[in-house]
Amino acid sequence: MSREGEAVEYEPPVDFTALCQINPETIGWLTIPGTDIDYPIVQTDNNDTYLTTGFDGSISASGAIYLDCDSDRTLTGMHSIFYGHHMKDGSMFADLVEFKKKDFFDSHREIILYTPERELRLRTVAALYGNADGEKRRTRFPSEEGFRQYIDDMTKNCAFRELPEDSAKRLYSFVTCSYEFPDARTIVYAVEE
Repeated sequence: MSREGEAVEYEPPVDFTALCQINPETIGWLTIPGTDIDYPIVQTDNNDTYLTTGFDGSISASGAIYLDCDSDRTLTGMHSIFYGHHMKDGSMFADLVEFKKKDFFDSHREIILYTPERELRLRTVAALYGNADGEKRRTRFPSEEGFRQYIDDMTKNCAFRELPEDSAKRLYSFVTCSYEFPDARTIVYAVEE
């Protein structure tokens, strides 16, 4: 709202028209202040394409940051899941593994998602490493109570977690490979502020 009480039109800080010309599957932009995570987000009809395809469509070992194919592309579903590689050069989602350290977690609580329509400010609530089982990919729930239970179940094994006092309406998961054991993943959970 402006000072006069009039609605201020949202102007995204990124040029989505230009991004969509490069890749029409662009759905947003992700930035985590204080990290090197600052990338466009894409989504397609499967979770394999962007493992080896860069944002620009080229073959790439880095892949691209992408939204799970079962998540709502408008980020209005109950659970939005984002994936990116943990690259040895520190790019893509490599910084996510740092969230397992309490001091890093505490000093990097903000995540910002930009879409063509709106800006979402998220707050990290938990981080952990674990296996890549299918339950972590759930995006639909039978009830709000079932969703609350899911959030509790997914975060209960975290060394630290700070769930909101009010029930979260949506959960955002940021996932990358981890190397504690075969097929391990680091997951950072966040909710809207």
